Amino acid sequence: MTEVKHKITRSIEIDAGHRLPFHGSKCKNIHGHRYKIEAECSGTIIESGEQDGMILDFGFLKEEMEEVIDSKCDHGFIFCYYDDICMDMFIDENDKKNIIAEVKSNGFWSGTSKNEQKIYILDSAPTAENIAKHWFDLLTPKIKKRSNNLAFLEEITVWETPNCKATYSV
Repeated sequence: MTEVKHKITRSIEIDAGHRLPFHGSKCKNIHGHRYKIEAECSGTIIESGEQDGMILDFGFLKEEMEEVIDSKCDHGFIFCYYDDICMDMFIDENDKKNIIAEVKSNGFWSGTSKNEQKIYILDSAPTAENIAKHWFDLLTPKIKKRSNNLAFLEEITVWETPNCKATYSV
């Protein structure tokens, strides 16, 4: 007998800027997107307690997405740590070494710049594909914990525009 699986999907939207400094067209310029992020989870139905009848409460999934994504990236700028001269407008030279060390160690850094701007620095180019994988990696353990290992993140889809999306799944 096969295990019955259910799936749920929750989406949030954020506004964020980025640039791809080595891209051959207009994406090398500073620009922004209204990102839509969808998280799809699967699992078996919980049969007791607060989440009875669910695989994961939609509200719990929203809280985790807001903590990982919205609070750190909404109305901010997403950089890649290597060779983006625009980053120097936001980070003091004194802080840069420590920030880059944290990016290399953790895969990212988020915080407020020297001129009070919200910035998020990745260890890879801030493409929709890389952002989807990054958020997938951060959300996976949180979803497992919130569901007592009964729900699993199947995929993250990042819509950069209404016509363009990237999905990361396992």
